[in-house]
Amino acid sequence: MAMDDDVEFDIRRRQDLRLIKAFLSITDARKRRRIIELAERLAEDAELNAAGSAADLAAADATAVEQRKDVPDRIE
Repeated sequence: MAMDDDVEFDIRRRQDLRLIKAFLSITDARKRRRIIELAERLAEDAELNAAGSAADLAAADATAVEQRKDVPDRIE
């Protein structure tokens, strides 16, 4: 598993460096500002989606627990 983590880290590192290199090559301040704003919005959306997914899972778990309460115990 550690090897998979290393590979994933290397891929992410390369992506980070590509993004930084591309960003630094942009000399227009307005374009740079727009890119930063876009990146921040995308990051915020990702956080909201992750929080929403976690909330959905918690709600589904709570519903499953409630449904189990409605099932009568097995009689032997």
